[in-house]
Amino acid sequence: MLITLGATLICEILSYLIQLVVFRLSFEIFVFLKIISIETLYNIIIVIIIYPLMKKSGEVLTRIFNEKNVLTKYY
Repeated sequence: MLITLGATLICEILSYLIQLVVFRLSFEIFVFLKIISIETLYNIIIVIIIYPLMKKSGEVLTRIFNEKNVLTKYY
């Protein structure tokens, strides 16, 4: 979760700075904090929901590929 938080903060800060330079906008701290807080919460919630699904699917795939299939009809 901390990696998601850090990555979101870095990306949003860079995005906002680029928008300030390209579009020559004025810096508004309230709007900036609102954008960062909404994006951070949204990304953390997505990671909380999706990470267990990814972990379970990885465990299923590991079980499938590590399974030893023995063909007894050849013995």
